[in-house]
Amino acid sequence: MKSDPDAQAQGEGWARSDAERSFRLEHWEYDRERIDGFDYDIGAALVGSADAAVESELITVLDVWGVRPGLFVYPWESEDPR
Repeated sequence: MKSDPDAQAQGEGWARSDAERSFRLEHWEYDRERIDGFDYDIGAALVGSADAAVESELITVLDVWGVRPGLFVYPWESEDPR
């Protein structure tokens, strides 16, 4: 859920910096046959989830999962249907 300042920043086209921001990560696998449809989440499986209180913990979780931060893009540049 976005805070009011985050929602305002998004409406203005930018992301607000916040040193106190925490993170919730979820890794989902989707059925390739459904990814382009309305019911993309049928058969989806939660592979893993984690919480990170600060950005440095976020980087640690991503490292453990074998995910490079540089692979991430902004939501509007993503093909993730959610």
